[in-house]
Amino acid sequence: MEVLRNSPEASAFVPLAEHQSRTPSSFYEGPPVLHYHSERCKIVILERDLVASPALSALRGESAAAASEQDDEKEVAIEGVETWVTSDKLLLFSPTASTGVSIPYPSISLHALQRLRVPGTESPEVQGLYMQVATPSAPSADDEEESITMTIVLPADAPTQETSDGSGETETPTQIFYNSVSACSNLHPDPVEPGDEDEDDEEGAKWFSAEDADGVVRLGDGGLPPPVAGSSGWITAENMGEFFDGEGNWIAGGEPPSFPLGPGAGTVRAREGENGFGGDEDGGEDDEAKWRRTE
Repeated sequence: MEVLRNSPEASAFVPLAEHQSRTPSSFYEGPPVLHYHSERCKIVILERDLVASPALSALRGESAAAASEQDDEKEVAIEGVETWVTSDKLLLFSPTASTGVSIPYPSISLHALQRLRVPGTESPEVQGLYMQVATPSAPSADDEEESITMTIVLPADAPTQETSDGSGETETPTQIFYNSVSACSNLHPDPVEPGDEDEDDEEGAKWFSAEDADGVVRLGDGGLPPPVAGSSGWITAENMGEFFDGEGNWIAGGEPPSFPLGPGAGTVRAREGENGFGGDEDGGEDDEAKWRRTE
């Protein structure tokens, strides 16, 4: 999380509706897109998680922090927080405390809809957006990534909107909020960490000779791989004679392949009627053979 000292301004973002109405001149430059914005939100969070994140704790102001009972398992509600869901980051800002936080989307390991009761109120359960946010600055002893959890509750008068499927049904404000966070999270996939690559993919990026790969040639990048040691390309019906003689013996340069080629591999067969195949000694055909074929 990064601390914000200045309140976000709407002019610094492109509204989502405007962004969708035209083709941008560049997909890599320009201001971030504002997917959702709401004022007067509440953040419901455990006291211990506030202690673990000074940036979030600053949102409640010094007076509220001093009045806290410091009960680790106690839930507190930080009121009056502005929420900005932008294509760049999720922004939370408290005008009262004149501070805020910027949360990168890859840090949000989980977000979901939740029903809860806001601490300090007598109101019934409301809907909120539950989030689990990683805090890499506080690693645990067992090397597992530490995280904090919080729920953002929108104001009761937040607007709804009709669904885009034409059914006429409406989405709750929190559902709209959830969809916005999901859309922006998809723009920021988790980075690939060293060692996460699939070993098979790494092997597939290289060529192997058939001998090195026990007869299995893997796909990769570049030109065609040598199918066997000593050859420079694939063995086909057209170039079979360059690698095997009529008896199936290896005649190409280098060592013959060490893997089994299967029955009949390497055998050169002449067409019927040539070199004594399918005919008499003079290369002709007897009448009986002809009669059988024409019947």
